[in-house]
Amino acid sequence: MISPPHRILLLLSFALLLASVTVAQTTPHPRQIVIVHVTVINPGTASVQPDSIVVINGDRITFVSHSAAVPLAKDTRVIDGRGQFLIPGFWDMHVHCAFGDWFPGGRDIILPLFIANGVTGVRDMGGDLPVLFGWRKQIAAGQIVGPRMVISGPMLDALLPDGKLRFPSSIRVTTPASAVAAVDSLKAQGADFIKVQSVISHDAYLAAAAEAHRVGLPIVGHVPDKVRLAEVITAGQKSVEHLMGIFEGCSTQEDKFIAGQGDLQLLLSSQDQQRCGALIRQLAQSQTWQVPTLAWQRGGTFLDQRDLKHDPLDKYVPAYWREVTWKRFTDEMLPGLLHDPLELRQKYFASNLEMVGALHRAGVPFMAGTDAAPGVYIMPGFSLHDELANFVEAGFTPMESLRSATSGPARFLGAEKDYGAVEAGKIADLVLLSADPLDDIHNTRKIAAVIANGRLYDRSALDRMLNDVEAAAKKVRTH
Repeated sequence: MISPPHRILLLLSFALLLASVTVAQTTPHPRQIVIVHVTVINPGTASVQPDSIVVINGDRITFVSHSAAVPLAKDTRVIDGRGQFLIPGFWDMHVHCAFGDWFPGGRDIILPLFIANGVTGVRDMGGDLPVLFGWRKQIAAGQIVGPRMVISGPMLDALLPDGKLRFPSSIRVTTPASAVAAVDSLKAQGADFIKVQSVISHDAYLAAAAEAHRVGLPIVGHVPDKVRLAEVITAGQKSVEHLMGIFEGCSTQEDKFIAGQGDLQLLLSSQDQQRCGALIRQLAQSQTWQVPTLAWQRGGTFLDQRDLKHDPLDKYVPAYWREVTWKRFTDEMLPGLLHDPLELRQKYFASNLEMVGALHRAGVPFMAGTDAAPGVYIMPGFSLHDELANFVEAGFTPMESLRSATSGPARFLGAEKDYGAVEAGKIADLVLLSADPLDDIHNTRKIAAVIANGRLYDRSALDRMLNDVEAAAKKVRTH
């Protein structure tokens, strides 16, 4: 109920008086939260509402208005939002939280790092279903801290020449029949979608895509090595990760790449503008979402150039991740990296940024994703802010970049009723920033508070969370 005009100033004055007292309270999850005099940014509609009041009751936003007020409950937590900016909670749409034995301690490290960085939702693109389902239940119950999750479970892939699967959390798929069986099994287990990897065969991929559509599951992921991007679009894949298939599809030598005979020099020297334009138009017409994971692309392309020993986020990294998991990745990648001169790799990454800009201008939809935590020092939560900056570098406006991690994911998931905006009726997943992200996208790092599923974490609570993660990282055994 909106108060009559003569009560508005009274209530707002009372709210501000309370703000000086209640902001310091230690009650972690008050029944009602009110943020006054805050600038609300809704990327989906590109709207900016200064001097707003936002009311949260339980896990829902119940009121958003400019210069109005509502009656306050007794245990209301009032926050003075003057000079601050309220945005929807971020989604990282490409993560791996429980990946076999690769990232021990993930529950106490990966999950809270997302929340500490304002990432209130993730799309887990390959993981262990029982573990992830258990975490999701505990998060919803408030037993552990973490983001909401949409989950693929194990990825569909084939064996490498050595007879092994490349990654944990994978299902061996060798024939179209086994692809259908894998999709049906994941559907029966409650997976939210199907993720395909790179080594799956052409025929098995098409069978998996057809079965996923039949049983009502989205299919997303890589463009397999033996499949063309144009075929993936035709098969109805909903999102493509890492810009896979686009440079090959733009190349006059695409057949060589499908046969496994191309290299980076050939890829860059054989790009054809006409082929590329037709492929980009096909992506735009089909609205095939792109998740380019530029943070990982940049990190991986220049892995040999990074001073990882002095990474300021190293304090959150268990020794096992550094000395076993990421070392394995680094040892696999470096020979191929060092085969290509630095100048060529710089040209390649610049081409990635240019391609993202061209796709965006053509109307291809984008989402922010990072490939945390398998990407070497692609840290959960922190890397999402890197990705938003990468989008701006590629030609997005700051508002468009914010959209890739807020309203875009909500639309992709068919969940706009609940997520992606600061509006009455939506789930209270919010980030309060102390500086304007529209002035500088790097201001998304300046987090004053996070509200996840209606639970408030102010700056002091977030700092305690990070301290707990640091302590947890030290406890993970190296063997």
